[in-house]
Amino acid sequence: MDGVIARLPEAVIDQIAAGEVVERPASVVKELIDNALDAAARTIVVEAQAGGRVLVRVVDDGSGMSPADAVLALERHATSKLRAVDELWGLATMGFRGEALPAIASVSRLALTTRRACDLVATRVTMEGARRVAVEEVGAPVGTTVEVADLFWNVPARLKFLRGEATEASHVTDVVARAAMAHPALHLRLRHNGKTALELPPDRDGLGRVRALLGGRVAARVIAASGEEHGVRVACFLAAPELAQTTARGVQIYVGRRPVRDRGVLHAVAMGYGELIARGRYPVAVVLIDVPGGQVDVNVHPQKLEVRFAHAAEVAQAVRHVVQSAVARAPWRGDVSAGPVMMTAIASVAPPALPFDAGATPLAQRYARDLRSQARFGWYDGGRFASASRAAGGRRDWIEPLREHVRAGRAAEPEAVPWPGPEDHAGLAEGSAPARGFFASLAYLGQLDLTYLVCEGDGELVLIDQHVAHERVELARLTAQGDREVATQRMLFPATLELPPALVETAAQMAGVLARVGYEVEPFGAGTLAVKAVPAGIRHGDPTELLRGLVAAPSLRLERVRAEIACHSVVRAGDRLAPGEAEALLRALDAVDPATPNPHDRPVVLRLPLAEIARRFGRRAMAE
Repeated sequence: MDGVIARLPEAVIDQIAAGEVVERPASVVKELIDNALDAAARTIVVEAQAGGRVLVRVVDDGSGMSPADAVLALERHATSKLRAVDELWGLATMGFRGEALPAIASVSRLALTTRRACDLVATRVTMEGARRVAVEEVGAPVGTTVEVADLFWNVPARLKFLRGEATEASHVTDVVARAAMAHPALHLRLRHNGKTALELPPDRDGLGRVRALLGGRVAARVIAASGEEHGVRVACFLAAPELAQTTARGVQIYVGRRPVRDRGVLHAVAMGYGELIARGRYPVAVVLIDVPGGQVDVNVHPQKLEVRFAHAAEVAQAVRHVVQSAVARAPWRGDVSAGPVMMTAIASVAPPALPFDAGATPLAQRYARDLRSQARFGWYDGGRFASASRAAGGRRDWIEPLREHVRAGRAAEPEAVPWPGPEDHAGLAEGSAPARGFFASLAYLGQLDLTYLVCEGDGELVLIDQHVAHERVELARLTAQGDREVATQRMLFPATLELPPALVETAAQMAGVLARVGYEVEPFGAGTLAVKAVPAGIRHGDPTELLRGLVAAPSLRLERVRAEIACHSVVRAGDRLAPGEAEALLRALDAVDPATPNPHDRPVVLRLPLAEIARRFGRRAMAE
């Protein structure tokens, strides 16, 4: 190795350690709650200002520390939780490394105030960027208070990567909620900017805590179960299958009361539900696992978000069996009110239908009738197709009679009102007609399977996905609308949406973003959101249920919200379009900027050259 090897300065080492432990304000909250739990705290109060960027304060009523330990706790590698290296394999504490407090102090202005029951006064240690500023005696109750101010004030590069206040506040709420879920006997309180976001008194068996955190909609449909197998103890709280989600965020896994991610356990939970939940969906479930000491390694991730089991297959088997047994005897298993769930279960075990098992679709039957009735065109002859050149006397002369037939059919249909497209707000507003673009120049022939618009272009067949196309048009319109007043539909009486408190807090923090697309919301208690207005253009589904999915998403960005609104405001596969509607959609597509995002990341158009079609039919030239 070239160069001179030198020991890194202590300040650099501290900030590297902080990078492993402190990712955002929520990381600080997690570490401080873990320390409070290890101090046998029965009540923990968490306060955050500006999502934790300005201040995080955690107050507990635990055992506290002596003056000497208070000073030592802010030194690197100091710990009261380990005495020998072998104890790493049988940890009974939430933390062990002794790096959290000094790492947090190295990137903030930190004050630690602590007192034991046997001490007359408390000790307060003040730090600023890993530098001890003061140690003094103060008055304080038994327990520990840690105040972390101006996080990353001395590391601007880290500070600029923090998200907005609402996002950081939602992460803090999630950390507190997960701690509350894993420790039902703990009294937890969370305050954001002086307002109480969570108030969770102690719960005896955990079921009440789960119901309080998951919200009323889930609370009424959740059961508790427990069991032990191969020494693996499993306690779980399982929601009814109709509450399943498209992401795995609803499955909370705890090992030794630590929230973790584990694909094996997640798969075991899904297998426990079996055919009650369709493939690609995940149940709402809370799973707490305890394994014998020495059979789990929690030191495989800097933030202990992942673990390694000595016998992973036995753990997965125990989880699957407990879930399976609970689901089999669940009261909602035979509940007729869960119609969609039972239908999903029946459909998923039915033998798959092959393409030729079922009868022709109504569209195909109508097409066949049209073929039989148009024998005069010469291209359908007694149940078999005749040569185009033989039937019409020319290479492509048969197309013109067919076009005349299509035009005559269109004339008999009522003209539909075309959808407004971006051109209605741009070119027409200026008094000029938009230029005739690629899509408008296509000859519209009809719909295929009520999903694709079939068009003829210059020497090619063009298929257009009607949902994706209309979605792009609507998204372009919503984006061009910007901050102008949007069309909303006010509720005669506000609708209530029951959500976990963390999501209510997220919705409240992001009310401004939601208002820009037509939603007006405000908290109505810890686990309820009042919906006073919804976007006027939504034509598919319940707007309040769409809102539930939006606030439950990993991030509530304006672009994503607009994309979801667009998706639920346009035609879908299976919708019948009049020719006037289809042609209006084609014209609107020409006005959309090609750079406009595609919400589903699916292609809009498929183009098949006539030469390629002829090649597939074994023709070298159309004249043959």
